[in-house]
Amino acid sequence: MTRSFVISVVVAALLLAGLVFYLHSQNPAYDMTSLMIGNAILAAVSLTSFYIISQGMKTGNANAFVRSKLTGTMMKFFVCIAVLLIYIFVKEKIVHKPSLFLFLGMYIVYSAIEAVPLSRMAKKV
Repeated sequence: MTRSFVISVVVAALLLAGLVFYLHSQNPAYDMTSLMIGNAILAAVSLTSFYIISQGMKTGNANAFVRSKLTGTMMKFFVCIAVLLIYIFVKEKIVHKPSLFLFLGMYIVYSAIEAVPLSRMAKKV
């Protein structure tokens, strides 16, 4: 794993945590605990996905790269869906929709942060 990617994920996690704290202080309806757990899970899944894809890229086999990219993407997608379903069931179907959309926004941020270094690595290979 490249060091700059790990640093960018940690910085993004800290910035998103700061955003969650700020939004919770402005509007206590934001579920800070769930959003912080979701932020940590997305950061961990993003690191894992990056590792899987970078290993697939190093093999030099196009099929292995495609499999690793699909594995990373599907893993991130299914973990995101699982976290959202757990949140909905724990909150007994009374959910704060802006918290849901903030979590999905976090998913987009981590996906974008992952895509940039992977595209740079692909150009080098």
